[in-house]
Amino acid sequence: MTRAVRKGSTVRIHNLGCGKNAVDAEVMAGLLSEGGFLVVPGGRADAAVLNTCGFVRAAKEESIDAILSLAAEKRRGRIRCLVVAGCMARRYRDELPELLPEVDLFLGPGDIPDLPGHLASMLATVGSSPGDLAQRSLSGGGALPDEAYGHRVPDVGTGSAFLKILEGCDNRCAYCAIPAIRGPLRSRDRESLLAEARLLVRRGARELNLIGQDITAYGLDRGERGGLVSLVRALCAVRGVRWIRLLYLYPSRVDDGIVDLLRSEEKVCRYLDIPVQHIDPGILRRMGRTYGPDAIYRMLDRLRAGVPGLFLRTSLIVGFPGETRVAFDRLLRFVDEARWDYLGVFPYSREEGTPAFRMPSQVPERTKEERARRVRDAQADLLAARNASRIGQTLDVLVEKTGARGKAAGRHRGQAPEVDGSVILSGFEGKPGSIVRVRVTGAKEWDLHGAVVRSRGTDSD
Repeated sequence: MTRAVRKGSTVRIHNLGCGKNAVDAEVMAGLLSEGGFLVVPGGRADAAVLNTCGFVRAAKEESIDAILSLAAEKRRGRIRCLVVAGCMARRYRDELPELLPEVDLFLGPGDIPDLPGHLASMLATVGSSPGDLAQRSLSGGGALPDEAYGHRVPDVGTGSAFLKILEGCDNRCAYCAIPAIRGPLRSRDRESLLAEARLLVRRGARELNLIGQDITAYGLDRGERGGLVSLVRALCAVRGVRWIRLLYLYPSRVDDGIVDLLRSEEKVCRYLDIPVQHIDPGILRRMGRTYGPDAIYRMLDRLRAGVPGLFLRTSLIVGFPGETRVAFDRLLRFVDEARWDYLGVFPYSREEGTPAFRMPSQVPERTKEERARRVRDAQADLLAARNASRIGQTLDVLVEKTGARGKAAGRHRGQAPEVDGSVILSGFEGKPGSIVRVRVTGAKEWDLHGAVVRSRGTDSD
């Protein structure tokens, strides 16, 4: 039996990691609010919940630092209970309770629906001393149950929201721990997604960013072909949706159906995030990727020929085991030849429990960092030239932040949230979430500058 929540019990939620984690945190907020808790942004609270990332070493280090900081607050009496949730809690469910006795409860993504009940029970137990609590660890479930998303309380103050269309992954990339953390592929119910999209629009979302570990796999677990395209066309029919963006597509599944979707649906941004990871054939095989370099070049040619004005982003890993100087030089040439609009590069993170962890020919950390720097420098030159070429163009911009004297910041259709820079605006009068026409007046490496064009192109449904 769930204990009643003491009136006014307060909870802070701290989120780390990707957009998928952000969605989970908003589900937590909804469940806690429905359970009688008051979710507060900061200050003293009865409990703090940290939603962690456990994907790569840097993310784990950030999570540990955040746990220790919250543990210090607990010792000072600023919080009474400390909960660690998310991917790291799931991945290290056997080790963390012993290593971090300051934490009162660990729970994985699949256990989020149980959070309000456990938290109410803990707060009813704890007295004047934090030692009254017995540490608990759930972390048994891999993925958030589909029905939990109906409780989500989204923060769409910027006019943009993530829509997580699937959980887990069936790809077996040699470097990736996600299948062990989130479990196998499980596509979310289509009607549930459409209902969530309508909720997001009612809360003020104009842009929906579709996310998942590999969104091109949507429906494959149910034997459905073309599931992603069918879902997106249904989302385009949701009243109030202005932009739909596709993030994290597996290269070998970017087919003609996706090309036709981008060409035929006005609401779908001509933007794709396709993490190719490398271009050397030997490294791709060792990574467990199911394509070679020729397939990547053919895909790029087909996309650019079929979808004029398309923006393309990718992610690359440098320093994977066995990456020789020759293999890296091939990757560096690829950056110049492929001319991606945006590119993220990451030094390989050696993750225990993955096949790559035990591979021979591990690359020294210093070499990995140097190779990542060289890729960033090469891409920075390309991006600066690309942005400079946009001066004088007129673009639709989703305004995300506003300031004094008509200043604002937003993104055009070719910029995804958080990773692709901004458009810095002058002459704006309105609220975040508006979509306005902007003439580009200047450019820097990452950001564009522009002036609002006062015309009929200004925000409308």
